[in-house]
Amino acid sequence: MIIKEIYPARAQFRKGEKIKVIVEIEGHNTSSKLRCNVYRLHDNILSLDKYVSSSENHVVFEFDINSDEFMSGYGVEVELYENNKKVQTLNTAFDILSSWKYAPRYGFLSDFSPNDLEDKDDLKEMNKYHLNVVQYYDWMYRHHDLIPKSDIFIDPLQRKLSLHTIKSKIELAHKYGMEAIAYGAVYASAPEYYKEHKDLAIYKNNGEVFGFGDFLYMMDISRESKWHDHIIEEFYKAIKLGFDGIHMDQYGYPKEAMSNANGVWAIRKLREDFPNLINDTRSYIEEKGEQVSLIFNAVNNWPVETVAAAQQDAVYIEVWPPNDTYQDLYNLISNAKRYASEKQVILAAYMKPFLEELNIPVEQAENAALFTMATIFASGGFHLLLGENKGVLDDPYYPKYRTIESEEFNEKLRNYYDFIVKYEELLYDFNIIDTTMVNTGGINEEYAFKGVNTSPKAEANSIWTLIKEKPGYKIISLINFNDIEDMNWNVPKEKLSSEVKNIEVSVLTCNEIKGVYAASPDFNEGKALKLDFQYVKGEQGNKVKFTVPELKVWNLIYIVC
Repeated sequence: MIIKEIYPARAQFRKGEKIKVIVEIEGHNTSSKLRCNVYRLHDNILSLDKYVSSSENHVVFEFDINSDEFMSGYGVEVELYENNKKVQTLNTAFDILSSWKYAPRYGFLSDFSPNDLEDKDDLKEMNKYHLNVVQYYDWMYRHHDLIPKSDIFIDPLQRKLSLHTIKSKIELAHKYGMEAIAYGAVYASAPEYYKEHKDLAIYKNNGEVFGFGDFLYMMDISRESKWHDHIIEEFYKAIKLGFDGIHMDQYGYPKEAMSNANGVWAIRKLREDFPNLINDTRSYIEEKGEQVSLIFNAVNNWPVETVAAAQQDAVYIEVWPPNDTYQDLYNLISNAKRYASEKQVILAAYMKPFLEELNIPVEQAENAALFTMATIFASGGFHLLLGENKGVLDDPYYPKYRTIESEEFNEKLRNYYDFIVKYEELLYDFNIIDTTMVNTGGINEEYAFKGVNTSPKAEANSIWTLIKEKPGYKIISLINFNDIEDMNWNVPKEKLSSEVKNIEVSVLTCNEIKGVYAASPDFNEGKALKLDFQYVKGEQGNKVKFTVPELKVWNLIYIVC
């Protein structure tokens, strides 16, 4: 017998829900036994055994976990025993959340054709990556008229879609505990609407209308404009259709425009109008008795300073040049947290090297994706990357996604997403404080690394050291940029960094140290290794000294105190 797959029954569990872990098996031996071990960080908190009957092709482990926290992640290890000898081990993860907004692992769907109705595998696969929020991209009839009048319809880019398929995939997402979020552009209208309502559009300072040729025209979202109420009503219709929320999109421009609402020309500063639209959308829908999740696209960080604190559920940033470097990704996340300290940050960082027309060797695109994921996750952010048909996003038009054919790379992706679930309290807790720039590097000596080239900034040919802390923990992320010359996150990487062995770390702290642990999505199935430590004398007092045995791409080291 072999274990083919293990995964949780849901992308997230709510408090009080029974936890279910599914184990797919093949073959049979009368002496086969499965053991399910559940871990909270490094502690094994539960073990369950099941013997497998000859008629079974899958086994479900069911158990209860009481959690009083708003987020708690767990690792799962399933072992196969034959004749009392362990012969195979596979791992997965699950978490218990009060709401998806505490850990928004954002995914996407973009195929809604009549033929796609029977495809149940897309969301089943997305569940294995724990994607608990799903954007339904370009599902609508028209940008200004979202709900189609018939089951089969043609979308603005001439795709044949089915309303039945859309509804079916909403229901399927709910089965997996996922939120279904409807894409909606806040100010886009088709030509027929604009031509009847030219007074509701926004214009350039030369009198020309903003838009994309004769494809889309841009409308005035201000409260003074009738479009404001119109698009909110369309969003409400999407919620009544069955969606849980709206992904409110904009295009990053214009930042200023002219409007002619009520026959009076005025200058519109959209950074001021966006928060009003977000807040009014929530108020309107909730006053009608519906719950709604809202995510607004701050394109290239604009205007995060006004929309972050608006009544949306996460801070979402679509990344474009000049935010080109790994350090830029970190800065985007850190900056957003300053404006909204109790909202998670999602980066839509499309991995251009996967674009098929560029003919880049797929291994180089995969390497680039690993460095980008490690950077975003270690910085405390989430990455909109994965979705439909084992696809990765490589372009802002989501139907151009690239299907990952390599099982080896799919396994790496699974490892990374399992990892951020297992250790989410050390990555995403709102109580985490980033002390990177005051604890290591330059004149800072509280954290020291010996025998390797390190930097508190993401620099070429260096190991990036990110230092954080929360009550009871000191947290170190190491990202290995050794041998990496180009620090642009969205260019192909010919190879991963060479592996580094035996990094000596010393930490100055007044806390009593209870244990030091190292974990990585790159080795040991993400399980935490307990590290030996000792106290050594330093100029400012005794330091805790330990050795990290290996570093491939990303290590997470945590000190329990």
